[in-house]
Amino acid sequence: MYIHPLLSQLPEAVRKAVSDASSLREFRKNEAVLRAQESTDFVFCVAAGLLRVVSTGSGEQDLTTHFLKPDEFYLGPHFAEQGYESEVSLIAALPSSVYMIPRRIVRSLCAAYPSVALGLLDMKVRRLATMGRRMRRVATLSAEQIVGRALYDLTQERSDGKRVIDKRIPQSVIASYAGLSRPVVNKVFKEMEARGLIERGGDVYTLSERVGQATDFDALLPHESLEPGGSSTYAAPDFDLDLPTHKNKSRK
Repeated sequence: MYIHPLLSQLPEAVRKAVSDASSLREFRKNEAVLRAQESTDFVFCVAAGLLRVVSTGSGEQDLTTHFLKPDEFYLGPHFAEQGYESEVSLIAALPSSVYMIPRRIVRSLCAAYPSVALGLLDMKVRRLATMGRRMRRVATLSAEQIVGRALYDLTQERSDGKRVIDKRIPQSVIASYAGLSRPVVNKVFKEMEARGLIERGGDVYTLSERVGQATDFDALLPHESLEPGGSSTYAAPDFDLDLPTHKNKSRK
């Protein structure tokens, strides 16, 4: 079972042990993957679809702080203990497949393979940096720029190079992520459609090349060094995942 490019450089026996210890679950649109204040001892990795990370704001209103795309992780508020109580909810913005990996496995991987720990740290640092830039600049951007960037973050690039967004993502979710009211988002959306910046077609909206990139928040994509076949700076042989039926006794 494929889980993540971070594991591509690990010995085959180790990858199999991680796969056997993990489970792949399917979630319907708007189904909760994890609820705030729920205790868990899993790390969540998106295999397909899209998850939104939701915090409870003032007046008990939900606030979508960011999204998790395929190959992105949710580790929890800390990584010092085996289990944790989640501070946020993970909600499927689209039908999604999610790997649930025991934290003890991920912690063991990080201890034995520094490349895994550094990869996870790099993802976290990049996301925090992106959110920081968004917080600093959002006050200086127009509503159209804010909505445009929110739409850009939710797009996928097709083989023809065009960026599309799934129509099943409601404007209420876009408004929550953008930090604007739904009427404002609806107004901006209609204006962008009228100017040809957004085009309807089938199950998707197609975004013009002029939408989103100018705000320089970074596309929230995995680091290029995590691609399969990339070089691995660190290696640790003879790794034991504490899974009796799958101990690695050979070196790769």
